[in-house]
Amino acid sequence: STQQNPTFTYQDSGTYLVTLIVNNQYGCPDTITQSVHIEGQYAIYIPNAFTPNKDGHNEVFMPSGIGIDFDEFEMLIFDRWGNLIYKTNDINQGWDGRANGGTEIAQEDVYVWKISTRSSTNGFKHAYVGHVTLIK
Repeated sequence: STQQNPTFTYQDSGTYLVTLIVNNQYGCPDTITQSVHIEGQYAIYIPNAFTPNKDGHNEVFMPSGIGIDFDEFEMLIFDRWGNLIYKTNDINQGWDGRANGGTEIAQEDVYVWKISTRSSTNGFKHAYVGHVTLIK
């Protein structure tokens, strides 16, 4: 490449040899080769509101992401008084707004969540705390 600041996007994790060849203002070349280790991606998206009102949109509070170890996931939901009202270890089993397995949707309010995950690419553990607004 003849770019001033070349970049490259690796499609897979792994170790790659990267060679950079440059020329100074007099045309004299120089070369360096370095081993670069690329780890897989880890990213999590956690919404801040949901609407379990049976309109077919945003019915469930559920995080999503890439590079998440499905065997190492926990999500806890607490009410404003700190009472645990929902728990799951299945990333595909979001909170539908019902408290303690009840049949009615909880009241419109702000709820605290705690999510613990582990990266499937490097094994690092991640812990998050935040809030979600239940809107009817």
